[in-house]
Amino acid sequence: MKISVVCPYFNEEPIIEKAIRRMLSQLSLLPGAWEWELILVNDGSSDRSQNLVEKISSGNALVRNFSYGVNRGRGYALKIGIEAAKGDIIVTTEIDCSWGDDIVMRLVEKLLANPSADFVIASPNLSGGGYKNVPFVRVLLSKIGNKIIRLFFLSGITMNTGMTRAYRKDVIKGLDTEEQGKEFHLEVLLKLDALGYKAIELPAMLEWKDAELEKSPRRRSTSMRKNLRLISGHLKFVLFANPLRYFWFFSLICALAGLFLEITAVIRFLHQKVTIYVLLLGLFFLLFSLLFFAIGVITFQNKYIMKEFWKKRNSD
Repeated sequence: MKISVVCPYFNEEPIIEKAIRRMLSQLSLLPGAWEWELILVNDGSSDRSQNLVEKISSGNALVRNFSYGVNRGRGYALKIGIEAAKGDIIVTTEIDCSWGDDIVMRLVEKLLANPSADFVIASPNLSGGGYKNVPFVRVLLSKIGNKIIRLFFLSGITMNTGMTRAYRKDVIKGLDTEEQGKEFHLEVLLKLDALGYKAIELPAMLEWKDAELEKSPRRRSTSMRKNLRLISGHLKFVLFANPLRYFWFFSLICALAGLFLEITAVIRFLHQKVTIYVLLLGLFFLLFSLLFFAIGVITFQNKYIMKEFWKKRNSD
């Protein structure tokens, strides 16, 4: 069995040498029966990251480098690495071992121990997982964001946005994807669910290794802007990719409001009070309830067609 570990990077000059040496050290501890390769993808870095990577990996047949000149986004970098992978199991994770030094081994062992599972996701939101040296605001945004996403995805996954995962080769290689940024992780979940693949989770501790760098005001300001853009992108994706649930939710709310107003109108009529305005308002809510329900039915049909379309494209 062979394991491919895919790690994208972008402008990581301050930590890249130490991070790669640490990753290689941990991969060397994998069981002897497991062959492995480390695939590094330079996502258009503008600093000396690529030069440092070439220096460290030169002459090491277990390390493969891929690079392109323009920053395209994490999703694009992962797709490059995944398609180049030769392993039976493909692990995607951060290069700095921020999910723990043994995360590759734990993910692979979890997948092998669950033959019915098709991929495993590392989650800090499960019992036994957590966050360390991660700013409170970032933790809060991650937890709230993943709870909101769960409302739309219906998958039960607690970490929809995380990169650290292990896939069986046939599940992820050749998967038709369009997202190039971090929404790639959501798109993969949505499409693998549509194709009938099963995901399980593994509790893990997320630790920021370069916490000192985050203390500078400039770094914090940049991080906050990135967080806001990331949240915006994720919300847009889930709202448009899987809107069925909230259309029917609005339909239910409007129906309940309409029924309440109609009952109120009847009671007011029995007490010889003016009822026409309450009656009309109730009818207004009931009309909107039917409208949202109809949109939900159309969305359901579109979602079914999308699933069949994805299945056909993936099989082709």
